[in-house]
Order: sequence, then C-alpha cells, then structure tokens
Amino acid sequence: MTFGVAIFLGFLLLATQVMVHLYATSMVTAVAFDEARRASTEGGDCAGVEARVVDRLGEWGSRPGVRVTCTAGAPPGPGTPGVPTTVRVVGPSPARSLSIFGNQPIALIDRSASFLTEREVAP
Repeated sequence: MTFGVAIFLGFLLLATQVMVHLYATSMVTAVAFDEARRASTEGGDCAGVEARVVDRLGEWGSRPGVRVTCTAGAPPGPGTPGVPTTVRVVGPSPARSLSIFGNQPIALIDRSASFLTEREVAP
C-alpha cells in the first residue's frame, strides 16, 4: 500500500513538472513571437526588445541564465528579398526536476520567432 502511494506521488510530481515546463515554453514562445512581430513592423528596429521580453517574462526573464537576442532584419528592396527580424530567448526550464533524466533539451527552453521585415509604403 505504501509503495503504491509513493509511486502515485512520483507520477504526480512528474506530471506537474511536465505541465510547468510546457507552460513556460508556451509563454516564452508567445513573447518571442509578439516581440519579433513588433520589431519587424518597426522596420527591423531591435531597440528595447530585450527589455520588453525580460519585463513580460517576469521573474523567470530576469534570471541569470536567460539570454534574449534580437537580430535586426532589412526590408525587401527592388530585386532583393527581405531579411527577417528574429527574436531568440534561451534559458533554463523552471521545472528543475526534469533534469534528473539527464537530457539537456528537457532542462532548457530555446525558442525563436522570425518575421519578414516590413517597410513603409508612401501613399
């Protein structure tokens, strides 16, 4: 009986940690998506992107291991394709218990989003 309860609690802990990891991954993906879209519509300007990402991610975004990078794109010109604006967020997963499996991708959140940089069209 005691062994069964211990196994049940172990699976409950595992399920909780997986849900925390999936929620954090979803939040990071959404923030990267929003900020990449915002930067691309501003002509590929990455000014302030890192600060907004850290602010929107709250406590997790200000952890020492979290890195935010923004690669500025260029709008398409005559005969040249545009260069996408990319925002990438990398950091440790808040679900620390998943690292016992020894698989590095489980213990790390690495998400990026890219949008083609837009340019203003004169009326």
